[in-house]
Amino acid sequence: MVSSLYQKARSILANWLRKLGETTEKTFVDEGSNNHIDIGDNIELSGSIIGDNNTIIIHDSELLSCIRITLKGSGNKIQIGKKSRCKDLDIRIGSYLPAFETTLEIGDEFSAEGSCKLLLYNSGSVLKIGQDCMFSNNIIVRCGETPHLIFDSETGEYLDVSEGVFIGDHVWVGEQSYITKRCSLPDNSILAAGSVATRRFDEPNIVIGGNPAQVVRKNVKWVRNRASLVPDSPEKKSYEKVIAQYKTKSRD
Repeated sequence: MVSSLYQKARSILANWLRKLGETTEKTFVDEGSNNHIDIGDNIELSGSIIGDNNTIIIHDSELLSCIRITLKGSGNKIQIGKKSRCKDLDIRIGSYLPAFETTLEIGDEFSAEGSCKLLLYNSGSVLKIGQDCMFSNNIIVRCGETPHLIFDSETGEYLDVSEGVFIGDHVWVGEQSYITKRCSLPDNSILAAGSVATRRFDEPNIVIGGNPAQVVRKNVKWVRNRASLVPDSPEKKSYEKVIAQYKTKSRD
């Protein structure tokens, strides 16, 4: 009796898991024509396209990456490089209004923790993120204000335009940071947690922080973790010296 119930339970669970897998495979919907979609290994893609002649290329991920793309419009391009690691990356192109000819490029070895949003609502928006960048939790990059519209009150000129958002190579973006449409972050820089970055920075190896963000420290370099430290380097020796002090105190 117990064995029979056990087998029945296993059968029900197996069927449920199979149906769940089928549902997951169909969570990205293409509702346009002539869209080119090329998704590599270890990518769990969800979302939809409503529009035509769009390109999405996501190369193989190092670990399982969860990416949601909501795209409304035509002629848009998304490319994410090799060895990405995205726990929860939300890409939105267009809003209830379609966007046209936007560009999103992300280099190799990009990582993002939970609840990161890349928002390209405006037509013509450009967002380029370099190699080996690290995004923490709850990052928002917003490349325009559509569907809301901003004009000069005297001339009527439409003001919500930008050459793009440019993030260099090996940039660490701290949690809950907000990056606006006219921002550039230079190579090897750090954007401190909770910052609002609204302008272009060009000096490498800096820490940027505050609201609005400004340079708070220069001549800084960072690594992802201890395994990234170069053997016998000044950085590794300095780090190990500090840690050794605490180990000594813990034994006293």
